[in-house]
Amino acid sequence: MKRTFFILFSLVLLLAACGHSDNNGDEQTTGESLNQDTIARQLEGDSTIYGLACEGSNDSIIVILTSIENDPDTIDILEARINRRVFGRPEIGDQLAIMMNTQRKSVADIVINIDHLKGEWCYQVMPRLRRRVGAATDSAVQLPPDFPDSLRRKWFQPREYGFELRRDNTVRPIGLQRNEAERQPGPVEYPTLKRYRQWHVFNGHILLSEARRDTLGHQQIISTDTADIVFMRRDTLQLRFSDHEQGYYRKSN
Repeated sequence: MKRTFFILFSLVLLLAACGHSDNNGDEQTTGESLNQDTIARQLEGDSTIYGLACEGSNDSIIVILTSIENDPDTIDILEARINRRVFGRPEIGDQLAIMMNTQRKSVADIVINIDHLKGEWCYQVMPRLRRRVGAATDSAVQLPPDFPDSLRRKWFQPREYGFELRRDNTVRPIGLQRNEAERQPGPVEYPTLKRYRQWHVFNGHILLSEARRDTLGHQQIISTDTADIVFMRRDTLQLRFSDHEQGYYRKSN
């Protein structure tokens, strides 16, 4: 109940700060600055501007209410849009992450719609034959020409991998093996699944971190992958990692 009240209260502040006028048509009503927890958890060293899209935003500008300003700011996003660096069309009330141009303070280089980024993103993987013990790691393992189609269909089943990016910057891996039978050795093996547990926007990049619980039950980050968004649509996401690109589809609920 308290969480519901807090969310409703934040929305009221948003509507007040995003330009609702009084009956006399005077100046815009100014709301309280938003609590940072309602927008994003910002890491140390992150220069990203976080806020909520307000009325007046369009294809060339964004009117944004940030957590550090009482009045909405207007940011030029036309150049970012031309350069295909606007990821997710901003709509009123959406959470945004914006990287500003270092030379022109009112111009954005990158715009990420965090609300569009959150959710379940998946892709399919296929297994490969296990290598024999002692075989070279780069040696290809191939099926014989007369390999039965029935066994091929049985062994080579696609598996869904991916992750769910959640509001609280946690990640739920998709594709973890659920029971011991799936973990038993067999003739085929699937790629290793990255078990991400945390995510953040950081200076226009996406950080995906694997974590492990320590003896006190706290999550300790053991590795972090950095990815850039190549493009993002409602149902499609393409991320560029240091060594590969990966496409995702949004999983239907």
